[in-house]
Amino acid sequence: MASAGVAKERLRFKIPLAKMSLNAWPGRTDTKGIVSALMLSLVMIGILQFGERLDTILTGGLFPVSGRVISITMIGLGTMLYGVVGGLIVSEINPIIATATGTSPIAPFFFLTNACQVLSAWITGKMFDNAITWKAPITNGVLATIFLVALYIPLHIFYYHLPVEKMVSLYAVQSLFSLTVPAVLLRILLKVVRDAGFVEE
Repeated sequence: MASAGVAKERLRFKIPLAKMSLNAWPGRTDTKGIVSALMLSLVMIGILQFGERLDTILTGGLFPVSGRVISITMIGLGTMLYGVVGGLIVSEINPIIATATGTSPIAPFFFLTNACQVLSAWITGKMFDNAITWKAPITNGVLATIFLVALYIPLHIFYYHLPVEKMVSLYAVQSLFSLTVPAVLLRILLKVVRDAGFVEE
């Protein structure tokens, strides 16, 4: 049993995991892939309805923590499973709902921040032959965190006029969570997907 587990770990698991014979761009664009990405998007929207409101209560919504953990995990999962098109479906429906329902004061900004998380997952997939090893989820979390901080700095400085010292401390807290928790959650979810037989050649 142990040797079988080791062999499983050594297999190549290229994105999109749901159809590894395809390129990550555009990924799965068939009906099954699109519908599956939509279902995953609905799951993320449901979780974020709570996460975004929690962030609004705790930080006024300007420095999302729980929302960032959820989005890096779910958008990473969607992109690694279905490729870029599937990742964009997972990532871009939520901002529409968030903007319409007012779950966060910066909801329209999520169109851009969520898209950059698709980019981080796509780059991660290009870097590793096995997206299910620890290296891939950790790298995805690092890239997503870097992209997000880079996007939020202009918003916080030029639009909200926040003091730099406050930004640094809040970015540190955000990054502590976004560099660790999504990597663990994404790794678990990818292993569940693999073991459940959802990975296809």
